[in-house]
Amino acid sequence: MTQLSNDCFKHSKKRISLEKAISILKKRIKCIKKTEIIKLDHSLGRILSKDIISKINVPSFNNSAVDGYAFKHSDLNKKSETSLKLFGRIIAGQNFNKKIKKGEIIRIFTGAKIPEGADTVIMQEDCYLNNNEVILKGGIFKGANIRKKGEDIKNGKKILSKGSKLRAQDIALIASIGIKEINVFEKLTVGIFTTGNELFEPGKKISSEGVYDSNRYCLKNLLETINCSVQDYGIKKDNEKLIKKSLKKISKKCDLIITTGGMSVGEEDYVRKVIEKNGSLNFWNIAMKPGRPVALGNIFKKPFIGLPGNPVSVMITFLKIALPTINKLSGFLSPKEKSFIVITDFDFKKKSGRKEFLRVTISKNLNGQIKIKNYPNSGSGIFSSMVETDGLIELPEKLTYLKKGTKVKFVPYSEILT
Repeated sequence: MTQLSNDCFKHSKKRISLEKAISILKKRIKCIKKTEIIKLDHSLGRILSKDIISKINVPSFNNSAVDGYAFKHSDLNKKSETSLKLFGRIIAGQNFNKKIKKGEIIRIFTGAKIPEGADTVIMQEDCYLNNNEVILKGGIFKGANIRKKGEDIKNGKKILSKGSKLRAQDIALIASIGIKEINVFEKLTVGIFTTGNELFEPGKKISSEGVYDSNRYCLKNLLETINCSVQDYGIKKDNEKLIKKSLKKISKKCDLIITTGGMSVGEEDYVRKVIEKNGSLNFWNIAMKPGRPVALGNIFKKPFIGLPGNPVSVMITFLKIALPTINKLSGFLSPKEKSFIVITDFDFKKKSGRKEFLRVTISKNLNGQIKIKNYPNSGSGIFSSMVETDGLIELPEKLTYLKKGTKVKFVPYSEILT
């Protein structure tokens, strides 16, 4: 099934803006729409394919919010303490059929059903016992400390929408209305590999000219973090026939293909060449740093994302291009990034005409004001910078100089992968 149209954006050597790339992506990528029914206790991180509608009220009966005593508010003496006769006790889950009469009060525990005739609960701390009577202080309002029937969820209410990614609190909410199985989109199956003659698998003997493959490990774990099913096809040598064969094989088993490396214009960059000859590129050159040579396209009727070879570029282009693509394919109606306005503690020069993402750390000054510092080495091969920083700030295309003390938008890494 082709998920990405081939005619939307012909390959151009001219760089496009990140906003343009995301606009193309949103218009052309469609949800795969394969669904399944799963048990609720295995649903963390899954995406709803149907709205969740409650068929009950929650709570389903009026119940006590505290440990205390239930009584009829009209029995209260407005000007002095009130003495009411204690005639029983109710615990949570108990079936109590007796009606409270005038002048009576009953011991009640949190979660227990409010008996007929009672309309108020007083906390045990606000009254005291005198033989078989309970002495109440004045001032309590009618209906106090009672959880009303349906005050949390009303029968017929939509509690979660199609396209929601389930968190622990969402699952608990579904459980509270008695649903055990839910309809979700199937997990997206993503096939990945890295390219490069210089790459070696960690744990193996490496040549003096080689480097260990960190990109694939980053990519695999990013995908698993967002609940994708990952098919890892390892390292591929820089060989056009081998790369074509690999892409064809993966296209038969996966919903999406993501590679790293081989996307630039060098003689040994074969991934882009294979895509252009056997599929289509919708874009591959974005005006952003790091991450310029990132591609979106089609190969053998499957959507394809080609990420750069530099480690920092891999992570940032994944967050800015791959993540929204995956969300759309998966049916996830992703929320907007949660950002925070912070103050820069550094000056910075940049080139006009490209969006730039700086890796920054956050700290507080003596006044408790949050400030950010730029990582000293901005190279796209310095992956330790992604570990030692807290998030990103985004500098617009037209900006050429960022002055210390400027207010900017900061996005923590933790807020991006949600």
